[in-house]
Amino acid sequence: MHTNTRRSTFRSAICGTVIALLVASPFTAANAKWLEKGSPRLPFGVYFQGLEGSVVLSLTLDKSGRVTGTQVLRSSGYAALDELARNAAVNWRLNPDSVLPSDFAQGRVELVTFRNPNPPKAILPGAEPYWAQLRG
Repeated sequence: MHTNTRRSTFRSAICGTVIALLVASPFTAANAKWLEKGSPRLPFGVYFQGLEGSVVLSLTLDKSGRVTGTQVLRSSGYAALDELARNAAVNWRLNPDSVLPSDFAQGRVELVTFRNPNPPKAILPGAEPYWAQLRG
């Protein structure tokens, strides 16, 4: 009986440590200092299509902080936006002091949001572009 109490206490301590690490991991990622993190630019065609959305990427890094691989964890729903996010992320660079051991194999999760601050205006008043008709 006494041995079971020790095992239970040990398991509780391990579980508490793991939960504390999982809770603290987003804060360590939030403190990451990116040296280069340019936002993706919308090409002319994507701009006029009015595409918007968010892409969640997993980025693997090397020791110097350069992105070595990208993977889409959650798509925006548009292949063009997903590809733009991946292409932009390849050029990002993290401060080497902010690189964690998990960034080499597991990866770091980043959100890339595409918002069109000045959506294109309709050529004719009341007209709806054909791509909006297809989506609706």
